[in-house]
Amino acid sequence: MTTNDTGTVELEARSIRFYSAGDEDAFFRWLRSLPCIARYYGVGPTLRILVVPHLVDEGMLRELLAMFRRYSVDMRQLALFDKPEFADWFRNDKAYWHKAVFE
Repeated sequence: MTTNDTGTVELEARSIRFYSAGDEDAFFRWLRSLPCIARYYGVGPTLRILVVPHLVDEGMLRELLAMFRRYSVDMRQLALFDKPEFADWFRNDKAYWHKAVFE
């Protein structure tokens, strides 16, 4: 995860495993459906995902959590979006994502 001078944050999805062409299509449709995603591109086995942080709301963060969990993307990167307005639910230590994001 890196920040850059374009106001976006770059997340990395390394060596994503797709189980069928339809699974791969579903992943990219899901990614394109999120308004906070500025763009994405591949570099070798890594998909770089550029996110506009101020566009990440609760719904989009929940989608990113689900997507990263489903496709085994390193969820620790999502800790970047730990903001006071999300604290009540995002920091819930019983949530399926808590350990993967915060520990």
